[in-house]
Amino acid sequence: MSVQSCIKAIIQNLPGDTAVISPGSRNAPILFALNHSKKNCYSIIDERSAGFIALGIAKHTRQPVILNCTSGTASLNYYPAIAEAFYARVPLIVITADRPPEQIDAWDGQAIRQKNVYKNHIRGEFQTPENFDDESAFSAIAQQVMNCMSSEIPGPVHINIPIREPFYDMSPSDISTPAQVDFPSLPKIELNLSSIAKLTNVSFDHKKVLIFNGMDDGEGITITSDGAVILSDITSSKHSNVSYWDAMLFSSLSKKGGMDILKVLSPDILITTGTTTLSKGLKYLLRVHKPENHFHVTSFDEVGDMFETQPQIINPNDLNETIQDVAYSIQPTKEYLDSWTSLTKMFETKFSQLDWGSYHEFGVVNFILNQLKTDEILHFSNSMPIRYASFLKGANNSNNKLYANRGTSGIDGCTSTALGCALATKKPVFLITGDLAFFYDTNAFFNKHVPSNLKIIILNNKGGGIFNMISGPEKLGDSQHFQNTPHYLNANALCNHFDIPYFVCNSMASLGPLFRHVQDHENTCVLEVKTDSEADIEFFNAFKSII
Repeated sequence: MSVQSCIKAIIQNLPGDTAVISPGSRNAPILFALNHSKKNCYSIIDERSAGFIALGIAKHTRQPVILNCTSGTASLNYYPAIAEAFYARVPLIVITADRPPEQIDAWDGQAIRQKNVYKNHIRGEFQTPENFDDESAFSAIAQQVMNCMSSEIPGPVHINIPIREPFYDMSPSDISTPAQVDFPSLPKIELNLSSIAKLTNVSFDHKKVLIFNGMDDGEGITITSDGAVILSDITSSKHSNVSYWDAMLFSSLSKKGGMDILKVLSPDILITTGTTTLSKGLKYLLRVHKPENHFHVTSFDEVGDMFETQPQIINPNDLNETIQDVAYSIQPTKEYLDSWTSLTKMFETKFSQLDWGSYHEFGVVNFILNQLKTDEILHFSNSMPIRYASFLKGANNSNNKLYANRGTSGIDGCTSTALGCALATKKPVFLITGDLAFFYDTNAFFNKHVPSNLKIIILNNKGGGIFNMISGPEKLGDSQHFQNTPHYLNANALCNHFDIPYFVCNSMASLGPLFRHVQDHENTCVLEVKTDSEADIEFFNAFKSII
């Protein structure tokens, strides 16, 4: 058997139709096999960016994407994206070429301890045989990967392939065109409260019932209201029956009177789906005013206790048709939904009276959300951009599909993730990002695959603005500049370097025409919105003081 035929035996039996490849020597047989398969291949030189581009494609398609790199430190650069995929439950197949065992710790170049290198953030770990004399052993690895990805929680798996020289003895005739391997998608499930009450044998009658949908994890579980309050995280892809809830809860945190409001809004019974939440206010509410019962609906056996409420897992498969069809009426207290609705309406009135016509980041995001077309997809970087959007949920008419890297919530790779999403769709993709997140990930453009449907809005306030808006960092005194990293850069020269059309905004009056120009532009382009950090802080403080 040859190296090529054995690697072919793996590649042709893996699911997914996309591969993101980074150049190298040791992975030559792998990239050769991928290039001669039916998979769409993208060449991304920076492995860290490549990992997030693959993540963006997989997030949009919910299908596995193959990542491939050479041996050594190249594989370590995948780790940020792998960690994000692990916690966001996004399927990736990471294939790393490796040096043979005798070269590890022998002071050879690009020979690191690569086996199990991702073990803490991986759903499956696979090591191919050291010798390429049994093609069936390599086919078996591919089948094990498929079985793992079909039975485990969605996430990244790792295949490590030690390869000895020579590895350039290959020919296209060695590669047969494989059939496409299908990867099953999770079914959509709609449940009602009465079935949950019957299964748990807990009375929901005259109880304050809160349904919370956390970040979308691909399960597609929907629970109908039946009179309960429904709150949905901005990353959940689901709707709420209460508007402005996150903004109101956040504003309540810093006010003495706000604590009384939180007590009124505390539930007796909490039912959750998805995973994490962006909302600091909701975490505080449920940690301080704990519900009597917390049920988390999922077919997976892994649930985080972010509210410190010791959730009990309910498998939707247990809520079978028999239970769902049995007449079992419940009557959650109507006053609970009324309390949420009336309080948020009072908040909405004061929220709308803020000076949204003045020029600041919050107002810029509000304007853009209201100008988006129905088919346009939104990506947000972390820190303030995604928080602005969450607070504005209910203040605009946006029902656009929204993505953000909230698995680990890092600023690394936000641009690359949005670019990956844009590669996977013909719809326009908008990224609203902070300046630091944008400059941190400039290698997203260091490839020949930058799609024309990606539009980037940079909020540039010359530093890490979030650290000027939350309480605590001011206690650092003159050490704070190490945290918020002030700078005087703009993206103009960088865009010229990558031949990306660039536009700059300095006022609310110019924002509308510039945004519409970007919106209608035929190519990828960047709109840099320069704001004054003091104006951003002043408006944000006014927002926090509503309650």
